Amino acid sequence: MTNIDTRRETNFAVTLTPSNFGENTYIARVPRKTVTTDQILDLVAAHNQGIDRYQVGHAMELLKKEILEQAELGFSVDIMEICKLYIAPLRSVKSLTPEAEEVSGFEARFSVNDRLKERLRGMTAAVTAVVDSAPQISLIENPVAEEGKNKEVLKATYSARVTGRKLKVGGETGGIFFVPMNDENVPSSNELEWVKVPKEFITHNTDRLLEFHLPRTLEADRKYFIAVRIAERYGTKLKTPVTGMSRIPVMVAGA
Repeated sequence: MTNIDTRRETNFAVTLTPSNFGENTYIARVPRKTVTTDQILDLVAAHNQGIDRYQVGHAMELLKKEILEQAELGFSVDIMEICKLYIAPLRSVKSLTPEAEEVSGFEARFSVNDRLKERLRGMTAAVTAVVDSAPQISLIENPVAEEGKNKEVLKATYSARVTGRKLKVGGETGGIFFVPMNDENVPSSNELEWVKVPKEFITHNTDRLLEFHLPRTLEADRKYFIAVRIAERYGTKLKTPVTGMSRIPVMVAGA
């Protein structure tokens, strides 16, 4: 449940997510936090000494009943000059004799009051976080390792499992790569040295889990970082592919 501050103070903030379709462009989102009817009643009581909270709650129930009844009768209802509630058909009607049809299936819609729109346009908010849209690798393991054995050691010609977030690979330039660790113990920046996992080697490809067979060209007894590159997401080609790199290397041991 959302915590509320009766002093009318707020730490209102938005999150920024890099846009995949424009360089140095971010999409701002307001985290959705819901205040319940009971919390609204608590605020009314806190800000208006002497008011009977239960009477206000009863009045709200009566208002809700009348609003719903008027909406069901087909009226557009102005709710306290904040927004208008109205109903609309769920789908279009196809008929040779439309005048003889009965339209069924409706949904509720809302239009915001102009005064509220103006007030919201004048608001400002801090940035609470910048959300990275790149794949995030949380764990790499050898799924066929015996119980209690070192699962961080991958065996050549066998398989690997990667778990995390936003992992599903797509697009021509996307994929899973083994990135050699260089002499400075960091991933090689020379992508010509990267070894790509063939598409047909990937047996499981979801946002949370990747499973794949190891490329045959990996060097045994060498450490690699694993990179996941996304060039297409939800069927849409990204303007700039995004890449997530494992923070810890894994050892590829001989078969």
